[in-house]
Amino acid sequence: MANFFNMLFNKNNSSDRLLPKVETLKIVITEFVEYGNHNYAKAFCDLLKKNKHFDVHYFTESFDKSFLSLQGRHFFDLADAGNKILQKFNADIIIWGYQENEYIRLNFQTANAYSDWNNVYCSILDSLYIPVEDFEHINFLDETTLNLINGAITCSISEQRIDLRYIKNKLLKEFISKLNNSGPIKNNDMLLLPYTMNFLGLMYLTFYQKNLNDKTFPIIRDLFNNGLSYKAQIMQNVHIGCIYKNIAQLSEVAINLDFKGHWGLYKEAISNYRLAQRYIDYYNYPYDFALISFKLSQLYFSYWKFSNDIQALRDAVFHLREAEKTYTQIAFPELWSKIEGYLGFYLSLLGLFSKSNEISKLAIKSYKNKQLIYRKELYPVAWAKTQENIGNVYYNIGKNSKDKLAFEEAIKYYKSALRIYETKKLSQEITIINNSIEKTMRASG
Repeated sequence: MANFFNMLFNKNNSSDRLLPKVETLKIVITEFVEYGNHNYAKAFCDLLKKNKHFDVHYFTESFDKSFLSLQGRHFFDLADAGNKILQKFNADIIIWGYQENEYIRLNFQTANAYSDWNNVYCSILDSLYIPVEDFEHINFLDETTLNLINGAITCSISEQRIDLRYIKNKLLKEFISKLNNSGPIKNNDMLLLPYTMNFLGLMYLTFYQKNLNDKTFPIIRDLFNNGLSYKAQIMQNVHIGCIYKNIAQLSEVAINLDFKGHWGLYKEAISNYRLAQRYIDYYNYPYDFALISFKLSQLYFSYWKFSNDIQALRDAVFHLREAEKTYTQIAFPELWSKIEGYLGFYLSLLGLFSKSNEISKLAIKSYKNKQLIYRKELYPVAWAKTQENIGNVYYNIGKNSKDKLAFEEAIKYYKSALRIYETKKLSQEITIINNSIEKTMRASG
């Protein structure tokens, strides 16, 4: 294990020097939901304040805490309540505490946890359990447990927060190093091992997601698999789903870093994400389900590109449709528009290869949906590119059915895009679209 940490910390961090040097994370701790008024949250808050890199605030205002059970259809309430508290304090992260029998469950939320599609994400559902008895003493957490909690807090920060990347990497390096050099966790309760292993894996994967290699990959995978080996002892099924989700994320990181054996990694990532969705269902946990659905769509599409399996392309469309149910135009306009853009592209390919004009028309509808957000007035080049894409779909419809009206529509959309490209003096785009217009005119006879 020591060799692993040597590899972990001997990486080149030169790019970090270009990032803002934010030195503190702003943390809000809510009053815990407990059996009785023990004020554990206040003691926990005071303990975290001892870390010079944590700016900790204690939230004591009353709020409906029923959603903290993580059971039933209350997850929207949990995410929405957390976002309001984060905005109120202008905080980076909120820590929820909830008592289950003789344990306190900790969950960690950031404002953009479900909008960072391209990096490892820590779900609000990823849980860390601490025995209640550990909160009953002045120095209630041993150093190893405290470093684990600190690491869980830090790895929850999204990579989208460019301003926090420096402090995130710095603290993860510190906490992982301390865990490596400290003794075993004081409490040997077997029920807690799955959660400990899951967060250790998340810490390492989050820290190493840009530099994962064939030596560190199996070590991180073993951490998640060790947690999963105690599946029968896990308190709620949703926690099983979180571990499967993280195993899938590990495979996805390996794919993105161009590991050998892509074929097997795609299958592993897809299989584990789908297993995760058995436990993290759409009705109870819509945000996680939707984000996993989006990741599945990307994996299936990439898989299709080198396998030519048309069913994989259909699966990519299906999972985008699943993501679309949660990432709606009203709630997530920018993310919704991106989904519509992907849908337009995938459906246009599916329509082309299946020679289905009906599917191609669905692609056009999705592209036009994207333009509801990426409007001509605000995003002229992006709007023009979508016009060009719609023109391509109409061209394929015309070629498939010998429909002159479709060719005319294609030329109309090409010319509207061309006007933007000429205004912006985009020479390469002008050349491409002029070629498309000439090709369409020849095909139309």
